[in-house]
Amino acid sequence: MQAESNYDKIKVIFNSNGGYITRKNIDQNNIPSWFLTDFVRKNKLMKIAPGFYADENYALDEHFILQSRYPKYILADMTALFLHGLTDMIPDGIDVSAPKGYHPSRHVAFGLSIRTISKEGVYKLGITEIETSFGNRVLVYDEERAICDLIKYRDKYDGETFVKALKNFSHKTKDLTKLFKYSRILGIERKVYEVMEIITDEN
Repeated sequence: MQAESNYDKIKVIFNSNGGYITRKNIDQNNIPSWFLTDFVRKNKLMKIAPGFYADENYALDEHFILQSRYPKYILADMTALFLHGLTDMIPDGIDVSAPKGYHPSRHVAFGLSIRTISKEGVYKLGITEIETSFGNRVLVYDEERAICDLIKYRDKYDGETFVKALKNFSHKTKDLTKLFKYSRILGIERKVYEVMEIITDEN
């Protein structure tokens, strides 16, 4: 009876997830791991990533899968700009920020670029939630934080991407209060003010 109950639980989770199941789902529901192994085998699920299994029709959402495995990775930099529609350049990999000391695995795929942040307030600054093109919710830095990081790490970007992202942000956002608040916290207030003054004058 208990075996059937656990198997039914997995089926409910799998269906509510839209065609995938994770080891984390199993652990959170106190289901013995062998039920997952049996469910994966019987349903011929694909191993998308360690601890992440899906049926053949599941649309691969790398951003969502990554955060399902490593919840403290916050989508940042070029990835954040892309998800917010501030650039149409498709990133080569995935940019994330992580708190200092967070090293969940040495074998992380997805072409990750990781920036480690020592100050908790800076790491958490501007975290928001956004829906990916696959309809999944992921954690990402908001537009103002993404623009601050764009300016702070200017050398990481080519000129066209840099200017277009700033112009797109300027067209979308007229109230720069939050941007300047973030810039003060990040210690780049003067630099952000100078850049935005040039961009707004051009518009």
